[in-house]
Amino acid sequence: MPRRPVAPVHPRLRDPLADQLFRAILALRSVEECYRFFEDLCTVGEIRALAARLEVARLLAAGRTYDEIARRTGTSSATISRVRRFLEYGADGYRMILQRLPRSRG
Repeated sequence: MPRRPVAPVHPRLRDPLADQLFRAILALRSVEECYRFFEDLCTVGEIRALAARLEVARLLAAGRTYDEIARRTGTSSATISRVRRFLEYGADGYRMILQRLPRSRG
């Protein structure tokens, strides 16, 4: 299947504060450091929501159904649909990171 062109990052997202945040994340050196930083930065619910979206993307890329994904992750069909839309038409961030992560449970 031919790859679609990668969409540019949305201009409203780019700003010096976002750059600072992303540089801070890139400076983290371990999963433990990530836990410590994100615990201070986000609520537990926000971290869980981000983690669930990544898992939804992984399961969609693996060909799982919406019903199975909802059961396994507890996410709504609206969230699953939103993640699918970004997998198909977004900036390829999900696809990029899914290719870099080690393969995990099915």
